[in-house]
Amino acid sequence: MKIKKNLAIKLVKELIQDENFKKDIIDLISATSDSSGIAKNEEKKIFNNLLKVHKKTVDDVMVPRGEIIFIDQNIDKENIIKIINKEAHSRMPVVKKDLEHCLGMVHIKDLFKKINNKSFNIKSLLREVIYIPSATPVFNLLQKMKKQNIHLAIVMDEFNSVTGLVTIEDLVEEIVGEIEDEHDKDEAPMFRQKNNNIIMDAAMLVDDFEREFDVNIPDDLKEDVGTIGGIIFNIAGRIPKKKEKFTINKKLSFTIHKVSTRKILEVVVSGVKSQ
Repeated sequence: MKIKKNLAIKLVKELIQDENFKKDIIDLISATSDSSGIAKNEEKKIFNNLLKVHKKTVDDVMVPRGEIIFIDQNIDKENIIKIINKEAHSRMPVVKKDLEHCLGMVHIKDLFKKINNKSFNIKSLLREVIYIPSATPVFNLLQKMKKQNIHLAIVMDEFNSVTGLVTIEDLVEEIVGEIEDEHDKDEAPMFRQKNNNIIMDAAMLVDDFEREFDVNIPDDLKEDVGTIGGIIFNIAGRIPKKKEKFTINKKLSFTIHKVSTRKILEVVVSGVKSQ
C-alpha cells in the first residue's frame, strides 16, 4: 500500500528542522508520490521510515553497477526501441563504450518525441547527470538534485570507478515508499527450500552467499558487483527471462525463478547445500 501524500508531508514537517530543505522535500513528495489511501495506524511506520532515511547514504539505496541499464552513444533506433520495450526506466545513462565514460542521460519522453525524426541523434537529447561519492547522505543528494534540477546521479567509488546509479524517484521512494502490513515479518529470509530446491533472493550479497553455501564464485564474475542478481545480469547482459539458466562452474548454476521488467528477483540455486 502506498502512503498518502498529505500524511508524508505532515511527517516531513515534524522531522526536518531546516526550513528550506523541508520545502524541497515536500515539493518532491507532492510531485512524485502516490495518492492512494493509508490506514491511520501506519503513521508510526512512515515516521520510522523517515528516521532511517535520515541516516542512509547513497550506497544503501543505489542500483548496483551490474544492474544498470545504459545506452551506447552509437546505438541504432531499432535497438533503442527494444530497450524501451523491455525496460521500465524513464531515465537511462548514455555512455561512450562503458559507464566510466558517461555522456549524460536521456529521458524516455524525449526519445518518444524525436526517435522517428530522420535526423535523430541521441546526443542531441542528452541531459546532465550528477557524479557523487557512494558515502553521500541521501538527504544531501536530494538537496543537490533539487537545487540543480538534475534527476539522475552516477555513484563513484574511491578509485573513481562507477559503482552504481540512483534517480530522484529512488530517493523519494525511500521516504514515501511502500509500507509493510503490520503482520509482515521484520525481515524475510534470503532463501528458502521448496520441493528440494533452494529458492534465493537475487539481492543476496555475494559474500553472504559464498559463506552460507561454502562455495567460491570466480573473481572475474564478482568484479564490480555485490549481489547474485548483479552477477547474473553481467553474464546475460540484460534482464533475463524466467527459467533461463546460468552456469557458474561444473556444479553451481542459477535458474531465474522470478523477474520484473527492472531486475532479477529470485533464482533457483543448483549444486549447493545449505550449511
